[in-house]
Amino acid sequence: MGLFRPYDQKSKATTPEPVVTGDARPASAPKNRPTPTRSQAQAARQEALHPKLTRRQAAAQDRAASDQLRRKELMATDNKPERVLMRNYIDSRRSPTEFLFPVLLLLMIASMFTVNNQMLYMVVFGLMWGSMLLAAVTIWWFWQGYKRELGARYPHLTSRGLVMQFISRMASFRRMRNPPPTLKPGDSY
Repeated sequence: MGLFRPYDQKSKATTPEPVVTGDARPASAPKNRPTPTRSQAQAARQEALHPKLTRRQAAAQDRAASDQLRRKELMATDNKPERVLMRNYIDSRRSPTEFLFPVLLLLMIASMFTVNNQMLYMVVFGLMWGSMLLAAVTIWWFWQGYKRELGARYPHLTSRGLVMQFISRMASFRRMRNPPPTLKPGDSY
């Protein structure tokens, strides 16, 4: 189209492009089948839209759909600002609670071998209770700091319902945390 310059006929292709129909057969080849009736064509279209599945296939499809929905809801829950702040608050600090479960496991194993020696058994038992007390005090201290930080950054949000997730995240190894940590200890958030 030559709106601002003269029309140039040479720029157009001289050979027309072949028209492709929905059928891949050449026009001269026989069909070798009768034309489907309207109801058969509609049934074929419906089958393409809603295929008939076996019970096993339907169950697998339902599982995949529910898994996808669950992941989507979990991501929506995990991306709330108070939860992101909680994860970053915990992940940017080191705490002795990360090593609570391995220490308790070692102390329980040690207590099995110290049953005959009453004094050594009491020491192991005291270390066990001491490590749990240290973890409880550390969790309480971090929780208070998190609540202050949450109030300073997001005064309209609440920490309600986050205590168990907070404790679980603090008591697990960094590699085992889910969602994985995005910060290293010492990083600012």
